[in-house]
Amino acid sequence: MEELGYSCEAGCHKRVYLDGDRGVCVCPRVYEPAEDTWLALEAIREIEAGGPAPLCVDVGSGTGVLGLECASRGSYTVMIDLSPCAARCSLLNARGSGLDALVDVVQCDNASCLRCPGAGAYIMYNTPYLPVEDEGIEALAWSGGIGEAERLAALVAGCPGYRCVVLVYSSLSGSNERLLDVLSKAGVALKKGSLHLFFEDIVVVYGCREPRR
Repeated sequence: MEELGYSCEAGCHKRVYLDGDRGVCVCPRVYEPAEDTWLALEAIREIEAGGPAPLCVDVGSGTGVLGLECASRGSYTVMIDLSPCAARCSLLNARGSGLDALVDVVQCDNASCLRCPGAGAYIMYNTPYLPVEDEGIEALAWSGGIGEAERLAALVAGCPGYRCVVLVYSSLSGSNERLLDVLSKAGVALKKGSLHLFFEDIVVVYGCREPRR
């Protein structure tokens, strides 16, 4: 069994381009941005049309694409990943984008290392899709399923400072009824989108609470 460590020598393996010349490095052993990433990015941009957040939290940041979208709009951004290779890749891309002054990167499990923020924060998680049994660093990019989305939904419900949330998951990872119920009862006005790929739907659930007065 490979033990999870706190360091990784991963560097830039190749570049993926997002908008024109703007791109990110994809590092070895780190999930490469794909259709699910673009689905999440569309939801984030829709939410941010109402203005940038004072704080953005990108859980399971991988290459850092989602967090960098927030940072590019002036939001202080915390990128979190359990994999040391992904955490390093997020940091490399923050530096490469010239946004590292607005970004902190943390290696931890889900958002368990954070305190509840002040009002107006955004939090997002493009969850690892499937509840696989594999162990080691690379499995972290794929395992978790709907349970990881439910963990984050419970955090949002208990922390009113998280105003907006974006969650992406696969229809193959289980029922989303509990997830939707938790967020709805927490006062999040939910929207939903999906993208059909082969034998699954990639689902994005997103929305915001009414701002505090």
